[in-house]
Amino acid sequence: MNPALSKSPYPRGEAPDWRARLYRFYNSQAFVAFLFLLVPVLLLTALKIWPVFYNLYLSFTRYELFEPPRFVGLKNYTYVFNNSVTRQSIINTLLFTIEAVPIGTALALTIAKLLDQSIRGRVFLRTLYYLPVVSSVVVSAMIWRWIYSPQHGLLNYFLGLVGIPPQNWLNDPNLALISLVIVTIWGSIGSNMVIFLAGLQDIPRDVIEAARVDGANPLQNFLFITVPLMRPVILFVVVTFTISIFRNFGLIFMLTQGGPFNRTNTMVWEVYQNVFGYLRLGRGAAISVVMLLIVLLLTLISFRVLRERQGP
Repeated sequence: MNPALSKSPYPRGEAPDWRARLYRFYNSQAFVAFLFLLVPVLLLTALKIWPVFYNLYLSFTRYELFEPPRFVGLKNYTYVFNNSVTRQSIINTLLFTIEAVPIGTALALTIAKLLDQSIRGRVFLRTLYYLPVVSSVVVSAMIWRWIYSPQHGLLNYFLGLVGIPPQNWLNDPNLALISLVIVTIWGSIGSNMVIFLAGLQDIPRDVIEAARVDGANPLQNFLFITVPLMRPVILFVVVTFTISIFRNFGLIFMLTQGGPFNRTNTMVWEVYQNVFGYLRLGRGAAISVVMLLIVLLLTLISFRVLRERQGP
């Protein structure tokens, strides 16, 4: 062996600092944790993060599936805000959110408060309210299609008992969006109720009892004690509920398909139409980016409102 090759510039028993640090890292628990986290991080990047940036890139191109993407700048975004159908889809989505989120959140919180009491059959009632969450969207849509049927629907039957003429719920431009709001609230109460029940369990019972001793009735206790303490949970439900409405596709596909006269044509349906109906992937990507920005704006507004109400 050549002595020149075996000679080390470092004193015997010592190694370069970076080698020592690397050796310690290889033999530490941090390296094991890094290996375990590497696969999910790569999957998250490949399935979640990369598609977002690729979709952003497509929104600036003209891409019609059988042609390579061609950069067109802001042309797709100009189309989004100048096209009457797309503008209507934005308005419909905002109306959908404004109608469904406050009512659905209030109902879920009220039901959760009632089922948090020691009443008979509360386990059965919790299960009953949660059933729509585990039901298939297709099955739920078929049930509500029968309920809304103008000829043999259950809802028109009960309206007829009180002398109200039958309504064409899903084909009337004035009732179609409201009908979807009702179905959406019905399907979301169970999951939101469970979240509120978990939040109610964290409220100190001493605070409730102290307010009761001071003379607060159940309604005052709920409005001035429970609701303020539940603000973080309410914010979480509002944000997640808003996101679910913007992603609500199955019910629209099964019940109205954007009609009648585009009155239930939401942004997610418009994305579907442009991508799979017209094969205009660039325009569909631009609409989805606008949808993401609107969701972020509504989320920031929700955080802002909560912070203002909490006071200094």
